Amino acid sequence: MTLEHLFDAVLQYQPGVAPLAGEGEGVLVGSGDGTVAGPRVSGAIRWTLFERPGELVCAMSPTLRIETNDGAEIRADGRGFAAWDRADQREWRVAATLRFRTDDARYAWLDGALGLWEGEFDADQHRARYRAYLQRPTRPKEAK
Repeated sequence: MTLEHLFDAVLQYQPGVAPLAGEGEGVLVGSGDGTVAGPRVSGAIRWTLFERPGELVCAMSPTLRIETNDGAEIRADGRGFAAWDRADQREWRVAATLRFRTDDARYAWLDGALGLWEGEFDADQHRARYRAYLQRPTRPKEAK
C-alpha cells in the first residue's frame, strides 16, 4: 500500500451549525466548516463530529462534505481516535480512516476509496488541522 497526499484541511467549530448527520457513533460534539487544499482536491468543507469520550483517548466518527472549487460534492465518513498524554493538555493528536463517496464523474477515482487523515485539534481555538491521504494499492512485482 502507498499513501498519496490528497489535501490539507483546516476545520473550525461553529456553534449553532446544523449537523450533517442526525445520528452517529457516540455523542454529537459539534459541527463546523473550513477549507481543504491539495494537489487533487481543493474547496470548502463542512463537518460533523460524534465521539465516545474518554479521559485520555476518544473514539471519533467524523462526517464530511467537501464542495470542490470546480463544483463537485465529495462525502466522507471516518472512524478514528483523538488522544493526549495528560488530562490538562489542550491539543489532541488525531488519526482516522476515511471512506470517500461521490456521484461526480470527475472524481470517480475517489468514489469508494479509503484514505486517512492525521493531525491535531486545538481545544482552546476549536480548530483542527489535518493532512489527508488516499490509500493506493501497491502493485505486486511481476515474476521473472
